[in-house]
Amino acid sequence: MEKLLKPENIQQEKYRTVWLIAWPVVVGMISQTLVGVVDTAMVGRMGATSLAATGLGGVVSWMVMGGVGALHIGVQAIVSRRYGEKNLLYAGRALDNAILMALVLGLAMTLFAQFGLRAAFPFFTTDAAVVELGKGYIFYRLFGLLPYLVIMAHRGFFDGIGRTEFSMRAMLTVNGVNIIFNYLFIFGNYGFPEMGVEGAGLASTIGTVVGLMAFLITGAMFKRRNEFQYYRRANISREVIGRIVKLALPSGLRTSLSMLGFTMFSTIVARIGTHEMAATNIIINVMSISFLPGVGFGTAAATLMGRKLGENNPSMAQTYGWTAARFGMLMMGLIGSIFIIFPAELLRVFTDDPTVIHLGIVPLRMMGLVQAVDAMGIVFSGAFEGVGLNKYVMITEISVNWGVFLPLAWVFAYPFGWGLNGAWLSLLVYIGVLAFLYTRKFVGGSWKEAEV
Repeated sequence: MEKLLKPENIQQEKYRTVWLIAWPVVVGMISQTLVGVVDTAMVGRMGATSLAATGLGGVVSWMVMGGVGALHIGVQAIVSRRYGEKNLLYAGRALDNAILMALVLGLAMTLFAQFGLRAAFPFFTTDAAVVELGKGYIFYRLFGLLPYLVIMAHRGFFDGIGRTEFSMRAMLTVNGVNIIFNYLFIFGNYGFPEMGVEGAGLASTIGTVVGLMAFLITGAMFKRRNEFQYYRRANISREVIGRIVKLALPSGLRTSLSMLGFTMFSTIVARIGTHEMAATNIIINVMSISFLPGVGFGTAAATLMGRKLGENNPSMAQTYGWTAARFGMLMMGLIGSIFIIFPAELLRVFTDDPTVIHLGIVPLRMMGLVQAVDAMGIVFSGAFEGVGLNKYVMITEISVNWGVFLPLAWVFAYPFGWGLNGAWLSLLVYIGVLAFLYTRKFVGGSWKEAEV
């Protein structure tokens, strides 16, 4: 189609194509992230201890959920490549095998996480009150792991064929239900038990279950279902499962170890003080919204680049990658300017504690300075995973996370005596190094030879 358009219209069509795939991902991811943000905002009115417990519990929970949730990355890489090759039946088989993996892995990891993470929780903070509340939060939150994984299997398939609006609808459902049950279970309204922090975890799980039901209905009613022939037991294949594992395992390890790194970062901050941990929790939640445009355009890049490589058109794949990166830099740069200009106002959305607000202003402004740079790293890392360079992304991110970010966080916070501001300065360095490495890799072009 590009050859039939005038040059100026070709560029417009590229931007339009990237935008149509990216914006539902951004909205859906914002809704997914808002599950934790809403938990934080509603629990935050109960005091700094509850706020710190919910934040640390959320980070610990996501260390597991984010890791196994990388299942969708492997599925999307396979589906987008096979879609470009016009092999629709193989794409449908990828979904069914991913669902089976989600059920088995979800059950096993739920049992492990319930016992292992709750027992290990005191390692992350010495505050006994935070430990007790945080353990209650993750107890209820992790029951949502299995339905979350089945959602991720569906997301990988539908994102891979470019129907990202389906994931958006499911995640909007999750967040809407979470808000309702937060109101009921955290504060004990309308006769429901007043569960506080534990109620936030339970509400999130209920929302995830309802979101899964919505996705299953969407999948069953999809008009092109017969073309892909999914939801068939005969599609189960060791070969397909092996392909998914080969791609998803490095991404899962990357996410888990990176989140473990951020958990260690939270531990470093928590040992500075409870107010510092509360401020950090708020900043993490604010940033969890800001990087979503990058994730959205990274998904668009992964889908379109994988499709174009499947069509044996690597030059167009590269063009789509640059287009997605420009979009991400623009949107995240604008969000970063808000961090710089209105840090106190953003912090007040989550807490009225003047100490927490004061502590959070400088770190939030620092993060505002690097949002556009962060977009480059996020978009290109997503694109690389979409074309099969999952192992490269894993090695790069874990190396920088554990080899640069965490050592600097400790050195800046303690030996240098810079406290909370020093700890967050290390994250600024981390973002810059990753963006440089991923951009250099993209410009080099070796990703065009990746196999899926």
